[in-house]
Amino acid sequence: MVHNNTNDKADSQWVENSGGLIEHSPGNVVIKSIADDTAPPTLKELLKYWRPFLWCFFMYMLSLNLGYESSNLGHLLGVREFMYKFGYRTSAGTWVISTTDQQLLTIAGFIGLGSAAIATGILSDLLGRRKTILLGCLLCFGGIFLQFFAKSIMMLFGGKILSGLGYGLGHSIGPVFVAEIAPVRFRGVCLSIINVTITLGQWCNALAIYFCQNLSSDMAWRIPVVTQVLFPSVLLLIGIPFLPESPAWLVFKGKLDEAAQSLRVFNGNDYDTDRAIAILETALDEAKHSEETNARWIETIQGTNRRRTLLSCMGFACQQLIGASFMAGYVSYFFVLAGVNNPFGMGQMVYSFELLGNMCSWPLIERVGRRRILLCGMIFMTTTLLITGCVSLNKGQAALKATVSLMTIWAFVYQMTAGAVVFAIAGETPSPRLRQKTFALNVTTANILSTVVQLLLPYLINTDKANLGGKVAFVFFGPSVPCCIYLYFCLPEMKGRNVAEIEEMYRKKLPARKFEGYKCEVTGVESKYTKEFES
Repeated sequence: MVHNNTNDKADSQWVENSGGLIEHSPGNVVIKSIADDTAPPTLKELLKYWRPFLWCFFMYMLSLNLGYESSNLGHLLGVREFMYKFGYRTSAGTWVISTTDQQLLTIAGFIGLGSAAIATGILSDLLGRRKTILLGCLLCFGGIFLQFFAKSIMMLFGGKILSGLGYGLGHSIGPVFVAEIAPVRFRGVCLSIINVTITLGQWCNALAIYFCQNLSSDMAWRIPVVTQVLFPSVLLLIGIPFLPESPAWLVFKGKLDEAAQSLRVFNGNDYDTDRAIAILETALDEAKHSEETNARWIETIQGTNRRRTLLSCMGFACQQLIGASFMAGYVSYFFVLAGVNNPFGMGQMVYSFELLGNMCSWPLIERVGRRRILLCGMIFMTTTLLITGCVSLNKGQAALKATVSLMTIWAFVYQMTAGAVVFAIAGETPSPRLRQKTFALNVTTANILSTVVQLLLPYLINTDKANLGGKVAFVFFGPSVPCCIYLYFCLPEMKGRNVAEIEEMYRKKLPARKFEGYKCEVTGVESKYTKEFES
């Protein structure tokens, strides 16, 4: 962003780095952005600043478990040995898991992930981000092995709750951690990587099912269950021993020297830690409405934070209302019920397109911006849902092939737009003081809606229930229309903004349409940075 310096040169100096400018003048620190902040990063820069991306991978490791576990039940419903173990034979000669048992296993994930989302907001403030992730790994181990040795639905139920607590802690804290360490220009890409890990987890689950489905023993479903232990193992053995604490958390606790060291580990020894800490402290000062340093839950719905919390939660709500849970967990099962040849192979194709869509979002998110990507993607997917529903009104192989093709296109566009961008919006919208608690509310919102959708899906698509087939697209088309309207009027563009600038724009209650062109001047009153600069 362009700035005009009207102060005397003898009384003020400017320091420039890859993120922006800081004016050090007697008594204050003025933090401003420069044009390079909003310019999209080049491939050369992405390769040069490899450290943040490597740490993102480790911090998102438990999100792989989220993707794996969220799709596991839908895939196992198509495995013969699993159906023999926990299901029953219908009068038509087919094997099914009772709707009640399906709902019970779905609720288990809701209990685990929902409890973890709330607990993360408390534990991460008390223990720090690093210890909370460690706790998540240990809980994952317990839940996975309980499911592996399960002999009843209730053992699976307990294992899913315990596992959900584990990966829920990691999934809730990962984007918050990344938003606190990622350079401004790479923040959108770093935050969107979480959706890649979720999709990769879903794909790994589909691969495990694909290779084990024809085994003639319980190992046909037990191996896919236990395979996911690989992800927390890698994090526990390789990531955790070298993972430093969040610099933002350390700044909030007044441990500035430790925060500077943490920033150097994340970004390299040549990183301007003084500037980064100055921005964090300025943002914290902007966010404070009282003398309290500990954020309270009630603050997430007070003042300007109410708008920010609603916007963050609505992003995840849009994902669920447009059909993300159906595509993530039930697409292979849907192909089985629809009579598609080689349904697990078709599922592999869908997941490969989803992963490709994720990677396509990386160069777009910092070039096109969050608002345009999400809004255009939602409108396209809403239209696709309507077309899919209309096509499914017809019978025959031609209609079935068209439905599968439209679902694949929908999945690609979803992962390129809403699937990736929502995590960037959720990571950068909340106030720094309330970021963890706001993201906990985000996860809770998504978890509640996802659970409702997954509880309804068996009634909608099972052959002994409504048996809607592709007409289930109409169910998601309805709520997706008001979602598009909300995003058009309420979603601002925050591409290239640092935390202090975002604080200022929300504090001034700017309309969403004015965020993109607004010129910020955020002033902090930390005179000690002037002394450090002059010395």
